[in-house]
Amino acid sequence: MIFTVDGLRYGQLVRSIAGRDQGTYYLIWKTHGEKFIEVVDGVKHPISKPKRKNIKHVRITMAVATDIEDAILSGKTIKDAQIVSAIQKRLNELEEGDRFHG
Repeated sequence: MIFTVDGLRYGQLVRSIAGRDQGTYYLIWKTHGEKFIEVVDGVKHPISKPKRKNIKHVRITMAVATDIEDAILSGKTIKDAQIVSAIQKRLNELEEGDRFHG
């Protein structure tokens, strides 16, 4: 299987599956080349200090924080609190989906 950043969106929710941060959820902040992304969680990895991850080391979810995506694409200022809130909102949506489909 070939992993690339094609089709990924800014603000898309991902979960780390390798490294010391395994299990941590992040939003995609930037992409680097075909194999790396920068992710933020608003706390340990704020916007000012994103974490670089190999695309193979994250599990991609279908959840996208469209408000964050829109802000990134339009160049608006985003606060770390907005990142934290967006991650929590997407996690709640995923849990609700699991209840209905699980």
